[in-house]
Amino acid sequence: MYKTIVCAIGPGSKERAEHLLRTAHALLDADGTLHLAHSVERFPSLGMQGPDDRAVSIISEAEEKLSQLCRKLPMPAPVHVSTGRAADAVLAIAADVKADLIVVAAHEPDILDHVFGSTVDHIVHHAKCSVHIDRIPPAPRQ
Repeated sequence: MYKTIVCAIGPGSKERAEHLLRTAHALLDADGTLHLAHSVERFPSLGMQGPDDRAVSIISEAEEKLSQLCRKLPMPAPVHVSTGRAADAVLAIAADVKADLIVVAAHEPDILDHVFGSTVDHIVHHAKCSVHIDRIPPAPRQ
């Protein structure tokens, strides 16, 4: 069991996110803290004047969706939404909260993963704590 877990919630279905949260919660100590992390990667440049209305809207929407997921948990969970590369954001949050575990979902690798590397690979190779990779099977194709 772990005292402080960062659960990385990426783009994808609500069901996958709920599954990942259940996994993270099952690994958490009774008195532990679960943090939800999400990064908006493809984000408009903020420039020197700060975020525009669209940027604020994108971040707010992500925070609201994660907050809705948290309502299904038996305890409160802080939500961390940032911008930039997802792997770097998750690692920064894990360092900030002194996490002893990062929970992340893997997916079937595609050509971009082979060329640029995946978020999960980067987290695994650079994390200062344990990493639990949840291999969620893909949804059946119809």
